[in-house]
Amino acid sequence: MRKTIALFTLLLFVLAARPQNVDGGATELLRKVSAQYRNYSSMQFNYTLKSTLGDKTLSVSKGSVKVKGEKYTTSFDDQLYVCDGESVWNFQKYTNEVSVFEYDPEDSQNIMNPQKILSGWEKHFNAKFIRDDFENNVQVSIIDLTPKTQQSYYRIRLFVQKGSLKISKVALYEKDNTIYTYNIEQFKSNVPFDDSVFVFDTKQYPGVEVNDMR
Repeated sequence: MRKTIALFTLLLFVLAARPQNVDGGATELLRKVSAQYRNYSSMQFNYTLKSTLGDKTLSVSKGSVKVKGEKYTTSFDDQLYVCDGESVWNFQKYTNEVSVFEYDPEDSQNIMNPQKILSGWEKHFNAKFIRDDFENNVQVSIIDLTPKTQQSYYRIRLFVQKGSLKISKVALYEKDNTIYTYNIEQFKSNVPFDDSVFVFDTKQYPGVEVNDMR
């Protein structure tokens, strides 16, 4: 978010030669991925979110994300989140209502902004390499992030494409055994977004009720 003898033989050799590498190389890989994502001026992608509990699929939805530094917007189902780096707007289409919150740059749970997860992962998580595998005929490295502080979830699993170092899937494991899996699609980097994209414009939603929680 999911083994070859040769891989584990190599891993054991590396661990024996470098005792400090206790995470199987996850830290080194994530630092490379993080550096690449930091170099993007912006990014956008679509995603499919699937929630499961055991063998049961609870829901499937699709959404889109745009990111520019601390600014982002994400839409899914009938909800829209917009952040300009200072405030966060959560718009509910069915009720034509928007709630406004102060943006918290230290919020490690903002899973839809890869730059935020990657920039703060060493502070908020312990990383562990799980295995190399194939996803949609693309070789990926699977890495688990375990939160250092109490959260509603106990693990975030990242699927990193070995060739491009891009994250293709993220799985969030909740303590109630629900798993939320984000499949990232149509990823584009360095898209020239205007800052107005990341501001919620009430004029576009006639009659919208605004709940300012700041």
